[in-house]
Amino acid sequence: MEIDYNKIVRSGFQEPHGRVYLFQGSDDALKAEGVRRLTSELIDPDFRDFDYEEREIPPSGTSEDGGYARVILSAVATAPMFSKRRVVVATNVQRFKKSDADDLASRLPDICALSCLVLVAGAAEYDAGKVKGSTSTSVKLVNAVQKHGIVVTCSAPEIGDLKTRLADIARGRGKRIEPAAMDLLVDWSVSVGSSRGGGGKTGDINAAVNELEKAIAFIGARDTITREDAAQVSMQGADDNVFRLLDAVSSKNTSLALACADELLKAGGKPDAVLPRTLVMLARQIKMMWGAKFLADNGVNRGNVQKALTEELRLVLSTEVANAMKQPYRLQTLQSQARLWTYDELEQAYIRIAASDIGMKGITRQEALGLKPIATGKHADDLRVLVIELSGFATR
Repeated sequence: MEIDYNKIVRSGFQEPHGRVYLFQGSDDALKAEGVRRLTSELIDPDFRDFDYEEREIPPSGTSEDGGYARVILSAVATAPMFSKRRVVVATNVQRFKKSDADDLASRLPDICALSCLVLVAGAAEYDAGKVKGSTSTSVKLVNAVQKHGIVVTCSAPEIGDLKTRLADIARGRGKRIEPAAMDLLVDWSVSVGSSRGGGGKTGDINAAVNELEKAIAFIGARDTITREDAAQVSMQGADDNVFRLLDAVSSKNTSLALACADELLKAGGKPDAVLPRTLVMLARQIKMMWGAKFLADNGVNRGNVQKALTEELRLVLSTEVANAMKQPYRLQTLQSQARLWTYDELEQAYIRIAASDIGMKGITRQEALGLKPIATGKHADDLRVLVIELSGFATR
């Protein structure tokens, strides 16, 4: 059996609980949340020390005696003291040696009905935008869990799901979030998600919830979180400059864009970590402006967006862009910026961003796209040249 954790957030895990669960997917924060939730349903908190055990598979993938599967199966064989189940959580199971993974897979049917084995596969780790370490769980083990237990997919939520989660959390605290504040929180989470290799379509829920918690504490007795509230408590330092950079590029303010890029590089750590995340956000901004310009050309504006954004127009746009355009205040800002751009300029901007991304992978822009190469081999300089190119379209 396989379930999507994002789809059971409100309902919780279905009973009767399985004997084995495998949490996998791209979002480690969601996995941790899911494991905590499952554990709370099975373990009596007064007897957690007796009925709960957690083990991490080391980078070597094996224990001192060479058989980590036996260690885990031995731990899960003990009956609980007073809880519903004895729970054993094994993390980073993608590190298993093949022999251990196969051994564990073959013995899942033998797990005691009074026990619950929870396997957690770590998400891919990134270094300067590149995957490092083992990232895949044994196919045999995954298939065995699907047959004898439950595979729980915990991938980063789509933008719509993320907004629903944040709204639910705020509502539970007696608060509401203005659309502009919600977008700020979501943009921030997308920025964080992209820093570990995401594609800009999903966000890091842990980052978004942390910022929401700060905003809730900040407004005190007030019942509405405004954009100003979210801006006051969120995105300090390097990540604040990402959004200032987007605005500067969109407004074709070259001097400000370059200053924001310098601040971003100064406060954001290694340039080879800053550049991939910034490219994702720049590409997303160009897509949003293209959508806003397209709608303006078809008579859709802030005043009539709810009625004029027809199904026919939505089909032309991606789901992400169409959802953003439904918000009048955001459409107005994007259309104001998009008026400075022609479609050809937006296309060329997207190509240049793609070329910079390709350049990070060792392929020259000239080889990939027939453009004049600008890659210097230094990511900091490449970012500066790119923002000058993008914001400089106004002079052409």
